[in-house]
Amino acid sequence: MLKKMLKVLLSLTLLVGFAGVAQAEMTREEYAIKFRRSSFTTMTWYMGAMSRMVKGEMTYDKALFARNAEYVAFLSKLPKDGFIPGTESGDTKAKPEIWSKADKFKDANDNMEKETAKLAELAKVGNFDDLKEQYGKMQKTCKVCHEEFKKKAD
Repeated sequence: MLKKMLKVLLSLTLLVGFAGVAQAEMTREEYAIKFRRSSFTTMTWYMGAMSRMVKGEMTYDKALFARNAEYVAFLSKLPKDGFIPGTESGDTKAKPEIWSKADKFKDANDNMEKETAKLAELAKVGNFDDLKEQYGKMQKTCKVCHEEFKKKAD
């Protein structure tokens, strides 16, 4: 019994060790790209229900909208941390303009953060007409970056 447990423990240790080696092969820059892409994906997930509510494709749920708006406001702050030097190439849709027009990119990002924060605040009150208007403003901030700083899909 003890021998069997030792074999299982050794196998698990080796498996974890190999997984660690595989992860160690990924560079800091590759992690940064994965981080920012996953941050945007997560943010998009929470925007989905709000978008369907705004479009009338889903019944307005004040609590769900408020929760998702709060999450999006928080998540909007994360992706910028993944735009580090050395991440302008690799598995990314980031255009070089992110780095060559860094001030403009920062302003666009700051504007997105500001508009998502406003949406989260308005969602607490729950006036649906105001939320629809603010959701549109927030979407416009996303569109700026998509048009100016994101490569189009092939």
